[in-house]
Amino acid sequence: MNDQELDDKIWEYASEWISKSKLCGKIPCDKKRCFDRIKLMIPMQLKDKKEKNRIMIVRIDTTNRKEFEYGLVFQKNLLKQMRDLLIEYPKPMFYTNKTIVHYIPAVNKNNIKEFQKAYKKNRKNPKGFKLDEEIKIWKTRKPNVRRILDNMRFYYTGLFIFISRSLLQKTLGIISTKEANIRIKKCQKVLEDHFRIMLSQNPKDHEAIKQFHEHGHGLTGNQYDIGSFRI
Repeated sequence: MNDQELDDKIWEYASEWISKSKLCGKIPCDKKRCFDRIKLMIPMQLKDKKEKNRIMIVRIDTTNRKEFEYGLVFQKNLLKQMRDLLIEYPKPMFYTNKTIVHYIPAVNKNNIKEFQKAYKKNRKNPKGFKLDEEIKIWKTRKPNVRRILDNMRFYYTGLFIFISRSLLQKTLGIISTKEANIRIKKCQKVLEDHFRIMLSQNPKDHEAIKQFHEHGHGLTGNQYDIGSFRI
């Protein structure tokens, strides 16, 4: 079965508190794969607790304020863990050796020869062209730093799901407009606090970290996919 079918089965069997092992025993798939999917579904769709030597799970009622708060605090704590890991690395974590330069008018195939001629004579101020902006391309030689930032992106994308879900629940009349607005503002605050703290903790990498989340590592492109979720 594919991941979506596995998620559906986990959701079906988690209508009441059940041990993780027992639930995965009901599903015809590799146990480790089942455990990994359960981990990914917490706290967006499931919550867990320890009961003696067992891990118990149950589906989340996303219309319930208490359940929403549980998921929000979970994501908030994960983001703090990522920030704490980032602090451990010597600074700066990023370097730059390339720059993209934009001029007015923009350099294109029609004026490239004119620009090259003017640039050879005066690199700082090529005649007929005005410097618009210089964009440094930031990279890191530390794979773990990229991994931490990628995980961080995964966790705060979960807050986008909370916001989207709240909007849909409001539109469908499942929760009130007031309740939806409260939830959305709480998610926004967690996001804003996270980036404010992270950037203040890493002043030497401030520009590079912002670029990573906006454009990806080395301007390779960044994409946010909130994936599927249940109402």
